Amino acid sequence: MNLDHLYKHVIMDHAKNRRNHRTMESYTHKVHYKNPTCGDIMTMYAVIKGDRVQDISFIGEGCFISMASSSMFTTIAKDKKIEEIKDISTFIKNMIVHGSKVEDPQIQDAISLTDIHKLPARHNCALMPWQAFDKLLKVKQEQQIK
Repeated sequence: MNLDHLYKHVIMDHAKNRRNHRTMESYTHKVHYKNPTCGDIMTMYAVIKGDRVQDISFIGEGCFISMASSSMFTTIAKDKKIEEIKDISTFIKNMIVHGSKVEDPQIQDAISLTDIHKLPARHNCALMPWQAFDKLLKVKQEQQIK
């Protein structure tokens, strides 16, 4: 089995068997997000205590790339500090948009998205949960100001 085949298998597995794909009943933060280029949608739920994401989930519909990426994101983000997630997000965004090589074990299965940079029309699909989390943090910050 070559690496490309393995990566496709990982993406398909996350798309078909979405991790953390559930409505969260008791959350501290929630955000709705729509992919600006294709219309994929998601709602992200999070329990954030202090500077740590204790739990995170999503519901949504979209292409297999956006749903797989959302599954991967929630797996990565769960029980991490917000700053850690921001750092990982920078790696992921550079990998998806610019094709940067990432060897950080924290990105876990998201390494399978490495070749998305070759498909510019799919960048926002792969970035959807990362962008939704950025929006969630912005809403969180605005709520703290009020």
